Amino acid sequence: MITAAPQQPGLGPLTYHEHTWRGLRLLARDSEGPGRIVEVLGEVATADHIVVLVPGNDNHLGNYFDPGRRTRPRVNGVGLLRTMDRLEPRRRFAVVVWLGYATPSGFAQASLRGPAERGAPDLARLTHILPRDAHITLVGHSYGAVVCGLALGGARVHDCVVLGSPGMGGSSASDLGFSGRLWAALGGGDWIRFFPRGRLGRWGHGPSPLRPGFGAVRFATGAIGGHCSYYTEDSESVRNIARIALGRFAQVTLAGQGGGPPIGASAPAREVAR
Repeated sequence: MITAAPQQPGLGPLTYHEHTWRGLRLLARDSEGPGRIVEVLGEVATADHIVVLVPGNDNHLGNYFDPGRRTRPRVNGVGLLRTMDRLEPRRRFAVVVWLGYATPSGFAQASLRGPAERGAPDLARLTHILPRDAHITLVGHSYGAVVCGLALGGARVHDCVVLGSPGMGGSSASDLGFSGRLWAALGGGDWIRFFPRGRLGRWGHGPSPLRPGFGAVRFATGAIGGHCSYYTEDSESVRNIARIALGRFAQVTLAGQGGGPPIGASAPAREVAR
């Protein structure tokens, strides 16, 4: 049984049910506090592959529809769906943009574990209401990687992708209770590499998932920009995220292997070790 703790005073667990709001298909919406929203892009009920996209700090219902922001999770979800369609136009897939927690605001709050702890149970619970036959991939960016890490032990997930992670709340994939495939990326210009590692009380999120022995496979990002550029259209980063989400693991280009094949091309099969 997956239960959800209150997000913060006045915020209770999300109620998941597919419905329409202002022409959008949603699984949840909550206007209390900063506001939370969980949107469906594509046909989730019939999808063979489902990506749950988890954004980081400074996102909320009030700025969710602003395409000009650097984090812009909705735009990222649409772009990822478009990339998946270019890779596998005949496959059935969907993206769920999960802004289902009260995200921290600013660097200091993003150093705290509390927002991730409060959001993780709702994220784990979502994975259990998705179609049971679907291949499910969590994709967490920045602080969203911490939420994903703390949700993994109770989630039904096959693959987890973390982008620009400040840590995942544990010291290894096994420490997080995850036996699936863990993937991680860090762009060359991402400042998160300087984020303090380790944990002290309620501060910090543990080591980088890129640390040897953590259990993550590091994949290539290509020539993207900074911390918010992992979903850049036509980048090797977004192509690799889409390949993982579609189960095309043999085509994932690993860090240090160069630019990789174009969309739709086949790559030589390789063993991806954990």
